[in-house]
Amino acid sequence: MNFSPRLSVSAPEVIMFRCAAGSAILGVLAVAGLSAQAKKPATPKPIVQEVTITADNVYTGTMEMSIVAGKVSGTMLLTSPTEITGKIAGTSKAGELDLEFPFHMSENNCDGTVKMTIALAASPGPSKGTMEAVGCGRDESNKVTGTVELKPVPADAPAKAAGRGGATPDAR
Repeated sequence: MNFSPRLSVSAPEVIMFRCAAGSAILGVLAVAGLSAQAKKPATPKPIVQEVTITADNVYTGTMEMSIVAGKVSGTMLLTSPTEITGKIAGTSKAGELDLEFPFHMSENNCDGTVKMTIALAASPGPSKGTMEAVGCGRDESNKVTGTVELKPVPADAPAKAAGRGGATPDAR
């Protein structure tokens, strides 16, 4: 005599059980995936500003910045009187940007560091501050100092063509 119980399960019941189990697993995975996606912070749209730096020369171009949880990042592209690029880094706190980031002056093929402190305008409009830069032949004893002004670029404004105009800055 055989005392082991035998389950009598038909093929359709097995298929139905497998389908139900598979559906339950897929449902759990879908919910887990959606909740993981919901936790990702939205990437803010960068803010584009026209920038004018008045120092040993007048430099103009754009700064494109994003601020997330008080951290500022983005890019700087000065186009006049010479091309200077930078990868913006710094903080935003109590209506003030404190930036310190490396820059590259293309024409002279040299690098440096710029610091900017900018008081943000309370309403849309120009923001002003100070700047200082070392590098490209300058150190702390003869750093470049000056002012910086940011002006919002209207969202519907056409992009300005990059170009040069004016003399090469004195980078002693």
